[in-house]
Amino acid sequence: MMNKLILMVFVICASILPAQAFTVKFSEAELQEKVAKVMPLVKKTSFMAVELTNPIVKLAKDKNQIELQLNVKLEMAGLEKRGYARLTGSLSYQAEDAAFYVTNMQVHEVKIDGIPDFFTPQVIKIAEQVVNSVLDQMPIYKLKDDLTQTMVKAVLETIEVRNKTLFATLKII
Repeated sequence: MMNKLILMVFVICASILPAQAFTVKFSEAELQEKVAKVMPLVKKTSFMAVELTNPIVKLAKDKNQIELQLNVKLEMAGLEKRGYARLTGSLSYQAEDAAFYVTNMQVHEVKIDGIPDFFTPQVIKIAEQVVNSVLDQMPIYKLKDDLTQTMVKAVLETIEVRNKTLFATLKII
């Protein structure tokens, strides 16, 4: 009987007490600065080289995603072609190192002057590989040491873009 009473009090307290949350804000300018630090990105294959430069970061308000536009330089068979690629990705939180990362970047548009459509899928694949291999490993924000212990048990609850600022809310579990 006593165990049931203790369990019932615990359940009532858990449902009444609000869950703790912590919100981190990222402006477009802050994200731009972090991404610009890792440029240029270069990937070479046996038949082509792709260089990605001059990132422009935008926050996609309606999708709560991060958009990245990059200049693309393609070198193939002694020819140099230029254009751009537009990618979108999302923000993720890694509790192990209490840090935020831009992940799952996918190319939505690529335009390179003078290349046959045949090569576009290969350029897209290389651009996604290069960008994701770098951004998946580079935190755009790491929680301060005094918060790290608390936030290690947190999960990313919501992401919302308002006024060109990305708000990430962590729920402490």
